[in-house]
Amino acid sequence: MSDPKYSVSSAPAIYDKIADQLFPSQEDLACELQLQVIGDWEPLDFSIDQKEYKENVKSFIDNDWFRPFQPREGVMNNRESVLLYGLEGDEPTAVTGLSHVHAKLGYKPREYEFSFPTQAAENFTCMESVFNYYDMGRSFFIRLNAGGFYPWHRDHMYLKRDTIRLIAFLGEANLDGLAWEVNGQRVDALPNHVYYVDTRKSHRLHAQVDACDMVVMNVKKDWLNVNRILSHLKYR
Repeated sequence: MSDPKYSVSSAPAIYDKIADQLFPSQEDLACELQLQVIGDWEPLDFSIDQKEYKENVKSFIDNDWFRPFQPREGVMNNRESVLLYGLEGDEPTAVTGLSHVHAKLGYKPREYEFSFPTQAAENFTCMESVFNYYDMGRSFFIRLNAGGFYPWHRDHMYLKRDTIRLIAFLGEANLDGLAWEVNGQRVDALPNHVYYVDTRKSHRLHAQVDACDMVVMNVKKDWLNVNRILSHLKYR
């Protein structure tokens, strides 16, 4: 199946029509309460080697794996991605955004269904300790160049969300060139660190320089993975 050129526009869910489906389990409540304790934006203690990261990204470029991230017709957005964990049989060049997957398949799979590592994940050795520790779902490397942005949005804001969002900030460009706001607050990221980010809260970001590199990871939400996050908080 060929990839569509553009992603579809996301229609807001009619939550009152599916309220019964969204009722949280006891494990959902335990996970969300525990994550609420640590905050919206918390660094973990994984170490990412800068030299290795640059060598890994060079392999992405050499293999011509970069593709526009979730392009929309008539909207200029300077961002590109490489798929790391996808659906079975996916290549690194497969579409990474859920709205783009929706345009391709006609429906949105759940985040945890994207559990198959692509060749790019195998090549991305600087993140091996993270990939091997958590139960991975849809994950991708993304590069925002100058002018690349995400507008205000929320990701999976209900308690019954099936994945947790971790983000690795790679390279020095993120220090001054990438602006994040979460829950109305400007936040800063340490380079070459992995963060737990509560993307249920409204957030936006934009790049002012080229090569603002991140790895966006959806990790299966269960009590084990929550405690794996707690075990690797940088400040505890």
